[in-house]
Amino acid sequence: MSEIKDFRDQNGNILAHAAIADGYTIGGSLNDGFQHENVPFFITAHAVNNQTNAMIIALSDEKFTTYKNAMIKMTLKAMADVKWNSIRDFIEPEDYLQQFAEAMSQMKLTVVGEADMPSVCGANPQQTYQEFMSFYQAAFDRDAQLGTETRANNVLVRSFMRRYEGTAKSGVKCTVVAGMDYNGIEYYSPQSILSAINPLAGLFGQAVKEKEAEKSSKQFGQGSPCDGIDWGAKNKFLLLCPKEYEKEAFRDFMEFVQTFHMDDRLRQRYYELISQRSMMRLQETLQFQGMAQANMQSLMYNQQKLTQTLAQNSAQMSAGIMDSWNRKMASDSRISQARSEAIRGVNVYQNSYGQNVDVSVAADHVYQNQYGDVYGVSGNALDQDVLNKINWTELNKK
Repeated sequence: MSEIKDFRDQNGNILAHAAIADGYTIGGSLNDGFQHENVPFFITAHAVNNQTNAMIIALSDEKFTTYKNAMIKMTLKAMADVKWNSIRDFIEPEDYLQQFAEAMSQMKLTVVGEADMPSVCGANPQQTYQEFMSFYQAAFDRDAQLGTETRANNVLVRSFMRRYEGTAKSGVKCTVVAGMDYNGIEYYSPQSILSAINPLAGLFGQAVKEKEAEKSSKQFGQGSPCDGIDWGAKNKFLLLCPKEYEKEAFRDFMEFVQTFHMDDRLRQRYYELISQRSMMRLQETLQFQGMAQANMQSLMYNQQKLTQTLAQNSAQMSAGIMDSWNRKMASDSRISQARSEAIRGVNVYQNSYGQNVDVSVAADHVYQNQYGDVYGVSGNALDQDVLNKINWTELNKK
């Protein structure tokens, strides 16, 4: 078996560990910043064999959320620093994998085979499932403490890989093997989000959802009731090589996949950042609930006052109340928008993997090298001849 090696970034920091055969040039990068509420950063690792032109790539931790409940989408608008680029429509795991494989290989691919993937997660399915569910159970427990029960509907934890064939722009016939440690969960609240201020709304919503649960589909992504779906991959892997070197490259790829894992200290930091963000969201929720109750009391008072005013036939006072309320809401909206823009201080770019990357607004131009590393550059753009020589590509804002 090949030797376990450390994959480091350009500053020498250890990112991951995996077995890789001699003859490969290895490296990696840390993409810092929240890609999703539960993904504070992700890493990439690569290994390139200059003799066979085989390339092995790994990407950690990517997640997306599909919201089925329009009320949740409305609530998000009141929250700070929402990762809107991580909110997208659900797609099947096989389509998700092929999108990744075609983006990385820059080829149109044809599926020729599928198998289970013996990654660290795939080789320990029960432990992988328990770790995934314990994370969400902790989140569900927090929801319950806030008065909103959350339940899981369908859950899918699956490590699989597919073999593809394609032709490079140079005309070389290539083999691509892509795999991932997929995980996803559907969840819903039996009670309506309005139940905090209107118990009748909560009871009505619960009755409807319990009826839906009786006939729910067990196919992941199609369950009902469902308020949201979290889906993505803990790890994604890819092998790209000329077809003539497929046998030896695939052997190297499998040794890499079976041993790849993020460095323990980095993974600990990953969980600490998630915990910090969860506490921030908890505080926001408590504030939101407090405002909802205060607004309800204010609304009741205003209704009584309005009734008295109408009884006295004072249309002018009624118009004044509404005008004052509209000005307040417009002011609050402007303040919230300005704060959100100031906090972010970044522009969003899309790399060749199809992932969104936050880059400081100080960067005038953003480039990606052949290994997926992203650099922001201030000042004038690099000459195209220089970009061609170093194999860099300029990225555009989303």
